[in-house]
Amino acid sequence: MTPASACADTVSTLGVNVRVLRSLNFGIGIYMAGLAGVLAAGLLGLSPTIGANLIMPSFVAIIVGGLGSLLGTLLGGLMIGVASGLAAVYFPSATEAVIYVMMGLVLLIRPRGLLGEEGRVH
Repeated sequence: MTPASACADTVSTLGVNVRVLRSLNFGIGIYMAGLAGVLAAGLLGLSPTIGANLIMPSFVAIIVGGLGSLLGTLLGGLMIGVASGLAAVYFPSATEAVIYVMMGLVLLIRPRGLLGEEGRVH
């Protein structure tokens, strides 16, 4: 039994409807993603490739932070953003490459990411 299912069983025993809670969580996530899309469309303009330049830095932030770790993803995103911003000021031509170099360094030092757990099973 995984820790997540043990928590769900415990909460369910206390009388909370876990299916409704998960559905509500999913619905809130969809709402926030839609809201972010609407706000991004106002800034970036509408085109078929609206988020193409945001996908790879997002994946790099997830990998740097550690898969399955929300705090790690936030930390990875912050690090990637700061490194990219500093590179844009001092070495504008290296802005795109610096995030991949950072990912490579983190994966060499800690292959599971900054806050990722080794051997985590869902």
